[in-house]
Amino acid sequence: MHHAFCRPDNGGNSVAESERADMAQLETLIANGRKHGVRKRVILLQAARLFVERGYAATGIDDIGAAAGVTGPAVYRHFRSKQAILIALIELSIDRMRDGMNAVLEAQTGGPEETVVAVVDWFVEASLENQALTLVLQGELPRLPDEDRRRFNDEMQTLRDTWVNVVTGARPEMAGLPAQMAVVCVMGMATSVIAAGLSRDTELIRRNLRSQMLALMWPPAADHPVEAKR
Repeated sequence: MHHAFCRPDNGGNSVAESERADMAQLETLIANGRKHGVRKRVILLQAARLFVERGYAATGIDDIGAAAGVTGPAVYRHFRSKQAILIALIELSIDRMRDGMNAVLEAQTGGPEETVVAVVDWFVEASLENQALTLVLQGELPRLPDEDRRRFNDEMQTLRDTWVNVVTGARPEMAGLPAQMAVVCVMGMATSVIAAGLSRDTELIRRNLRSQMLALMWPPAADHPVEAKR
């Protein structure tokens, strides 16, 4: 069963403000899809919004076309199916993760420990963007054709391997399985926390994700390179 992502309304304008922030994040994500023309990016943006609001299964091509200002059949001139739209959104999400990781590594001028912390900080922020869409995409990933699923899994494995190299650069004693397990746990932690809907306090989630991710990379807080400096 597929469900739309629902944000609880605790009163006031917080829900509307959150929805505007979500839409801005979606616009940023889709704008990065330079290989797509303007009309394609509009279709992707509106499809992403509808997948979040209604759920993937409950969204039809006609719905996407109406939201994008074209007829349903016109969508097929840009994407062969609804699943092709889903695949394009997953590609954009993975591209953004890869480009973000590379940008963090290229910008680093400190030592290996500082690089680990910088990657954790970046990953926390990246995980808290487009939360609803991320849950939709990950929920549909197992249902993709085998070829596409393998391709995306390989791309995510490349991202994990890059992070493992960063970890072992700071902590050679974690080489091999320990570093691999730490990275898998860290990457899975954010999605699990978001899916659980534990709190709407994004700053509280951010702080706790950061501290617990770092705890997987180092012994107790006194030995954290960042915590020790505070």
